Amino acid sequence: MTAPHADRAGPRVVVRRRERSDLDALAAALVDQQPHSRYPFRDPLPIPVADFLRAEDAVAAWTAELDGRPVGHGCWVGPPSGFPAAAGMNRACAAAHDCAVDRLAWVSALFVGREARGLGVGRRLLEAVVDDLRAAGRRGCLEVLPVVPTALRLYEATGWQEVQRHRPEWLARAPGGADAPAVRVMVLPEATPDVTPGRRRTSGQ
Repeated sequence: MTAPHADRAGPRVVVRRRERSDLDALAAALVDQQPHSRYPFRDPLPIPVADFLRAEDAVAAWTAELDGRPVGHGCWVGPPSGFPAAAGMNRACAAAHDCAVDRLAWVSALFVGREARGLGVGRRLLEAVVDDLRAAGRRGCLEVLPVVPTALRLYEATGWQEVQRHRPEWLARAPGGADAPAVRVMVLPEATPDVTPGRRRTSGQ
């Protein structure tokens, strides 16, 4: 278990490994922030919130706490499967990374609750996920629907690069989906600045 990350923006924020007891509070924080971030885009979700948070299949997951209360989350999972766009997404990312599909790691369910916005929590969660997947010898991938551009700006600012756009079937069926932008599939090159402002590193350091 990794040591907690104290957030550099203030001593009240800690990023630590997720515990099962966090899930109810994280689910409440996710639902509370959805009208403001529009993440997840489908509201209500067609699956249990615990499934969206990858309660059972995350390889590793983190919780951000504010004064001891879970207010943010991020995790990584293996390559997606079981839906029409999955194979194309995996191929695009594997080609960009020049690696086999089974070496891909997908950042998932990264969000920050309303009360913790503006404290750098998203960056800290992203850093924890990226550090862990790289330590496991994996290559970072993600997908983002930039209805509200905050998340896309974070990813672009921290070195993620777009490799594909697509319009999945669920987006076409969702209310408002016809007017939504395409989903961006992104990868994080191996040599990239650290996601933490004021500190730089490249892969292997």
